[in-house]
Amino acid sequence: MTNEVKVEIAPWLSQALGKKSKVTMTEQIRKDESLKSLLERIAVKYDGFGAIIYDIPGGTIYDTVVIFVNNRPVTSDLKVKIKGGDTIVVTPFYSGG
Repeated sequence: MTNEVKVEIAPWLSQALGKKSKVTMTEQIRKDESLKSLLERIAVKYDGFGAIIYDIPGGTIYDTVVIFVNNRPVTSDLKVKIKGGDTIVVTPFYSGG
């Protein structure tokens, strides 16, 4: 079993990493790691990620962001456990009208 997850960041948010198109990265995870701790590590590694995606002091994602783990939306419970092989998608919040 792998101890890596795939993290995909949609184009509009990928500017947080200095990119204009979708970003896909592989991140090592620890046993029993939560989504929150993974997001915190990415935010520390990439300043822009913390600026528009994940609020480190508040421990939350910004309202303009939606996160999916294995195609399931994560609303406010960032303590959800992730495991090797999971796919995490970070995308802007969209609404129609």
